[in-house]
Amino acid sequence: MNSTAVNMAIESLITEMQQLETSLLHTDFGGQRELLERLLAADFREINGQGETSREQVLQWLLQKDASARWELSDFRVLVLAPNIRHVTYHGKQVVPERPGSKGSLHSSLWCHQDSLDCWQLRFHQASKCV
Repeated sequence: MNSTAVNMAIESLITEMQQLETSLLHTDFGGQRELLERLLAADFREINGQGETSREQVLQWLLQKDASARWELSDFRVLVLAPNIRHVTYHGKQVVPERPGSKGSLHSSLWCHQDSLDCWQLRFHQASKCV
């Protein structure tokens, strides 16, 4: 594979994973719990600034979040751990509504492709506020 093809494959991989992360933040999931159930693995875990959060707490937050809120993702990186496992890291900052003084947070996500469902599922997420 030549370097152009490799670069295109890397860009495609990054775009796919960035779309998954952005869709969790920007989609209005009100009334779409089934879609969220499909995106979050059954054994999903999250660690945030307050400690570990349950899958149900994350589901509720995603279902009830402000549908107009928007985040900017930067320094987006993807590491392929196995053919069906991706480790994603990025800096995220809420830009709508603006949060004056916020420096955003660093995020780390583990996505696994579920062949039986033919979809990617978020298995682990950690967010740490930037100070």
